[in-house]
Amino acid sequence: MTDKTKTSIIMNLMDSIEKALTGMNKLSNLFKRYISNMDGWVKTITKRISELEYIETDVIDNSDNIQHNYELIYELKDQIEELKQEVNALKLIQIISLKKGNLLKERSEIHKKIS
Repeated sequence: MTDKTKTSIIMNLMDSIEKALTGMNKLSNLFKRYISNMDGWVKTITKRISELEYIETDVIDNSDNIQHNYELIYELKDQIEELKQEVNALKLIQIISLKKGNLLKERSEIHKKIS
């Protein structure tokens, strides 16, 4: 083997090694970006899961509040019914009073006419 051939082989090997190192550097950079992206994805997923936990708590609180509001509505509905009955009773009392007043007035007018 001549010196020229040896030099050529060495040059080819050096080129191959240089290409392999360049490829490894590119691959290393890709892995670094992938790891960085994965870290971001994990943080995003973790954040969303913790937000879901807060949402669950909010939903439970809202559900309890809605149930309490329904209870208050039913209580108010019962109170309104009681008030309606009281108003109707007062109307009847007033009508009876007016009728008694009219009867008394008529009687007094009749007594005046008779006397």
